[in-house]
Amino acid sequence: MEIDWGDGDYARTAAVLAPAAEVLVDAAGIGAGDRVLDVGCGTGNASLAAAARGAEVTAIDPSPGLVALARERAEAAGASVRVAVASAGALPCGDGAFDAVVSSFAVIFAPDAEAAVREIVRVVRPGGAVALSTWLPGGGIQAAAEVLMSLLPPRPEPRPRWDDPEWIVDLLARAGAPGGGVDRRTMTFTAATPDAWFAEHEEFHPVWRALRREAGPEAWARVREGSLRALAAHDEPGDGYRTTSGYAVIRSEREKPAAAA
Repeated sequence: MEIDWGDGDYARTAAVLAPAAEVLVDAAGIGAGDRVLDVGCGTGNASLAAAARGAEVTAIDPSPGLVALARERAEAAGASVRVAVASAGALPCGDGAFDAVVSSFAVIFAPDAEAAVREIVRVVRPGGAVALSTWLPGGGIQAAAEVLMSLLPPRPEPRPRWDDPEWIVDLLARAGAPGGGVDRRTMTFTAATPDAWFAEHEEFHPVWRALRREAGPEAWARVREGSLRALAAHDEPGDGYRTTSGYAVIRSEREKPAAAA
């Protein structure tokens, strides 16, 4: 099913993920004057992080609602960010137009993984950096998401393995950006209780809202029960509810043409 990422209030989730965007931009080695493309910019976390380092940023997202939010944030910050509606599988950019391309937990939702990665590599210059972030298996959030995804039919095989960094490294290599490195990180999520975490997501997160509408009351009650069990199973010591998720930043570079003999 197609998700409208402008539905609900994804900005609440994006604010929590902002530190990971800083890690991503650092991994790409972005500096002053660099031409940067942010693929699946969402509310603009990575775009603003790159612009703060002096880069000239183009940000694209398929959601008009998120593009509007990213544009508002960039204007409020006085940042050099040009924002447009576009999808990863058909980037409206010339070959080699950017010094770096980043995607913060975004290209992992592309319907055609290979097409999206080919496009990302195409638009970065030879020797330019490609940096992507993805979620790893494990933790309460991943466990609750698996319960949620049980509402959908199984994905046809072979499915994209975005939770496997080595698979992503291979995908980048086949697209022309070999030699990728993987930096594994963690992020801790908090809420008052598992119930509070679930209530926040079913009210505001676009994916949870869409599947709740599709599921109907009985199926959603089962998702709620299963999600709360999954969240509670991964509760960590401390005040309120805490659970840690792993994520990875994969960085590679577009291959340079072989030198003439």
